[in-house]
Amino acid sequence: MVHENEQEDFERLPGLFRVWDLARVIVPGAIYRIEEAGLTRDGATLFAIYQVLVSAMVH
Repeated sequence: MVHENEQEDFERLPGLFRVWDLARVIVPGAIYRIEEAGLTRDGATLFAIYQVLVSAMVH
């Protein structure tokens, strides 16, 4: 779970992603926030992905 004060640590990955892209984008050692970002012309849902590396959270 991510606390509110950690929200600024997330960086948005460039682009929008479809469901089947997620397996190529998600890597171990990171925390993700994934949000719906729209639809393609054929109705596929697009997602914006925000990432923070766990090592970046250690102060």
